[in-house]
Amino acid sequence: MADHLRSEDGWLIHGDQQIAVEVDLGLFLPVSGLWGGVLCSLPQGLAGTLRDAEVRLRLENGEVRQIRLLAGLHESVAFLGGGTAPF
Repeated sequence: MADHLRSEDGWLIHGDQQIAVEVDLGLFLPVSGLWGGVLCSLPQGLAGTLRDAEVRLRLENGEVRQIRLLAGLHESVAFLGGGTAPF
């Protein structure tokens, strides 16, 4: 994934809430298009409450994608993206 890694600012969208985050994005398997990354700078405890919720990610370029939060440590949490990679 390191060859395809990119970092940028983004917004985690849950309902009518938009939370500013730092995002490290990448393609896990370039041939399959499986993508995801790590959300950084999440407010403390937010990852646990959003793990089973419907969450979207809006990137600097305006692209919005559904994501699924995975395991996380403190203010960082890994995620898998839905649909085509937004980059």
